[in-house]
Amino acid sequence: MKEIKGLFSIIPDYPGLNICLVDDGSFDVCDDFVKLCEEKEAILFLKDVKGRYKDLESSQYLKVEKFDFEDRRYNNHSVLYDFIFLCCDVPKDKRVDVLKKFYRVLKNAGNIYLFFEDDPIDIRGLLESVNYVAVNEIDSIGNRHIVSAKKMHGWMKV
Repeated sequence: MKEIKGLFSIIPDYPGLNICLVDDGSFDVCDDFVKLCEEKEAILFLKDVKGRYKDLESSQYLKVEKFDFEDRRYNNHSVLYDFIFLCCDVPKDKRVDVLKKFYRVLKNAGNIYLFFEDDPIDIRGLLESVNYVAVNEIDSIGNRHIVSAKKMHGWMKV
């Protein structure tokens, strides 16, 4: 997808990055992410929401994992992610819980990118309520807004 490749310029060219893609297949971006990670020597942890990628083979740069929003925690392998791309619909009643769980598995100064149809102002408030900072709408693809946020160590509200 041409639009998603423009977003890749935000990812630095450091080998060994851990990138998490939570995908239900609705954007058809998986192949682009796999190519990006091979080029950058980064590891892509593909969280398969709807079982669409079960036939993809894991490799040096790709780790395919079944994913369910109902999971008690999202980190089964003690991996902290530099970037998380949430490219799927999250049930509205689960959003706060999902964002809190991803906050725990994101490295300090790590970035999360959300693809939502909702008003970006609502998403901004939701992210800020669970301690993300530097929340910005950075782009849109079709009817979806891409909102970025950052986890900063020591900024958590107590």
